[in-house]
Amino acid sequence: MWGSLKKASVFSSPEEYVEPRLSIASTVSIQEFSTEHFKIQVDAQHVSLVVKNMTGKIIWKSLQNQPFLASSLGVDEIQASENGTIKITENDDQFTRIQTITFIERIDESTIQLKGGLGAKLVLPTHMDYVFTFKEINHRQLQFWAEITHRDVSMENYKRLLMIYESRLEEQFYGFGEQFSSPSLKGQKVSIFVREPGAGRGATAATSIKDSALGMFGSYGPADITATYASIPQYITSDIRCLFMENSEYMSFDLSKPDRVTIRIESDKIKGRILDGKTMLDLITEYTSYAGRMLPLPDWVSEGVIAGIGGGEAKVRNIIQKLRENDVPIAAVWINDWTGSRTLETGKGGQYVSQWWNWEHDEGLYSDWSKFVESLNNDNKGRIRTLSYINPLLSSVENKSQFKRNLFNEAKHKNYLVQNASSFSSESKALLFKYGTNTAGLLDLTNPEACIWFKEILKEQVWKSKISGIMIDLGEQLPCDNKKVMLHSGELASSYHNHYPEAWAQLNKEVMFELNQEKEAVCSLRSAYTQSPGHTNLFWAGDQNITWDQQHGIKSAVNGMLSGGFSGLAVTHCDIGGYNTVTSMIPGFGMMRSKELLFRWMELAAFTSAFRTNEGSLPSLNAQFYTDQDTYSHFAHTAKLFTLLSVYRKSVLKEAYEKGWPVMRHPILYYPNDKTVRELTYQQFLLGNCILVAPVLNPSAGYVKVYFPKDAQNITWRHIWSGRYFPSDGSYKSVDAPLGQPAVFIKEPRGDGGVLNELLDYATTYYQQKTRPSIK
Repeated sequence: MWGSLKKASVFSSPEEYVEPRLSIASTVSIQEFSTEHFKIQVDAQHVSLVVKNMTGKIIWKSLQNQPFLASSLGVDEIQASENGTIKITENDDQFTRIQTITFIERIDESTIQLKGGLGAKLVLPTHMDYVFTFKEINHRQLQFWAEITHRDVSMENYKRLLMIYESRLEEQFYGFGEQFSSPSLKGQKVSIFVREPGAGRGATAATSIKDSALGMFGSYGPADITATYASIPQYITSDIRCLFMENSEYMSFDLSKPDRVTIRIESDKIKGRILDGKTMLDLITEYTSYAGRMLPLPDWVSEGVIAGIGGGEAKVRNIIQKLRENDVPIAAVWINDWTGSRTLETGKGGQYVSQWWNWEHDEGLYSDWSKFVESLNNDNKGRIRTLSYINPLLSSVENKSQFKRNLFNEAKHKNYLVQNASSFSSESKALLFKYGTNTAGLLDLTNPEACIWFKEILKEQVWKSKISGIMIDLGEQLPCDNKKVMLHSGELASSYHNHYPEAWAQLNKEVMFELNQEKEAVCSLRSAYTQSPGHTNLFWAGDQNITWDQQHGIKSAVNGMLSGGFSGLAVTHCDIGGYNTVTSMIPGFGMMRSKELLFRWMELAAFTSAFRTNEGSLPSLNAQFYTDQDTYSHFAHTAKLFTLLSVYRKSVLKEAYEKGWPVMRHPILYYPNDKTVRELTYQQFLLGNCILVAPVLNPSAGYVKVYFPKDAQNITWRHIWSGRYFPSDGSYKSVDAPLGQPAVFIKEPRGDGGVLNELLDYATTYYQQKTRPSIK
């Protein structure tokens, strides 16, 4: 940041430019001020502020002779478009360049406070007073907050704060919620704003031509490389350091310079915490004690597939019969078109299939929804549970042929929808949302009466049919324009935007608990902010393209699931096969799911927390698990792998509930000092600490390269198919991975207590049958 100041200086001559610096008054004490477990010191010799733990390890330090607080002018540009995609352009002008520390004192046993000023010039009146406070929360959490307490008149428009501090070139940063481009964001600027990522995110011209076909969805296109449904202002580094912010306003973490971190927040009051721990897993445990740990996932989820099927009762029953004929274990069916479906035009030649958001069953597709769900629950060949779908939007149903209630009109007349602050209509001030040709309103979750009303609708129209769970979508939809959006509570939309997914998750949790369904039901969220995890028992990684790429295809799903694990999204999964489908009249510009991609996605999903398929946005164009005998057979095989892990997975899930540890783990959690591990993205991951998975994520690939980190315990990794052992010697090995045999390894000596024996027996038999067909 500081390096560009002189170039961007607003002064008329170089003589007016002031080099950024930190100035410490001679009266400031340079002694270490200790809380019970942390030490804070103004280091006059190195002109910096230092925070240490009680062992003397530096866990936070400002840059030498550089301000650690700053402010700037400028109004950010936030361009909102259809489908929730938001593009943010930061604008900074006339940074403050001088920071002084004039006073440091102990307020009480756990609180240390600094005072000083920020200035744009050496002379008045370009000055602001600040207070910076540290307070020990417990032996591993040090809270900090800063605020501007006084401004000179000329500084009244300085409304944002920046916090700048030291990093190392080799320090890698993980977390920030679900990050689909890469688990480590060193070298990037990470925007913290819950939003639709867009398709083709971050792709280069050479790789995004095909993905750019999604441009026909209007402005449903790329946002930026760090745009995500689950955006969380928190990180954990390979240096065993962790920091998170408690603010909800838009902010960014600039990691683009190798020697520093710059946190930029659209507020003049900032609050956060610095965490201490011996390992990265310790830091996750400590962080999730604040953010909340996920609720227990019902055991039935591990008993089989959650088959995503739409198209009506007859189709669903026919496919269930075929699944049973092919020995596919069925835990549930997910029916997302239970409210009816329609094909929407995007205005640029594109189409997609969407539900009616009136949250009542569609009699055309499911004539007696409750009876249908009950018949599946009571099936004499084994219970099949049903999952449905909801979001906080209410569609206008004026073009729907049949409906019992018009929830959109009810909510509009009761003022339960987010309001349009610029509306002059005396009839309604509801803010209208356009999704192709679909008009809808968004539930105002700051209105207690609206929440009570909608909870009763969920109980009567969704849960009363005895479903076993819901896919809970679109928590990122609240616009952030304060001039356009008016909330019941009076809160600014720009501040509440990131809280909306937390409130949406909490509302659904309350319904689940009020109905005493917390031990039976699955509530899977797509969007999240800091404290979302404690309100649900499952996340999903959103809408991937049905492609192989890293920007928004299968590889990005792996990145997102691994990244989210650092931020408390411990129990997660993805749509098998992806979602975004595009048809095109131009050869090569469409995106339709191939059978090979579907098969490899099944293999990946077998080693996640839930095994759920999605037909995609245009089901008729995609390969499905029910396409032919080959797809049924591969589905049965991968589902078998998933269910054979149920007992082992249960022990890993227990760590998620009790410690916040992710089910799917990036190897950096165990090997933070391994340079090769730091470079790994989607290539491989650990399921718990005993299983290493290297999924096949490229087309026509018959092998993968697997890295076996050097381990002080001298462990080996047993290939589940061939029985071959690989030493943990810090080397890459090429491992065969034909269809049906993803590269999976079990750690030896075994630490699973024998619960993986069945998996090994099945894999060995399968391998022998494939390599020696005469063996039955």
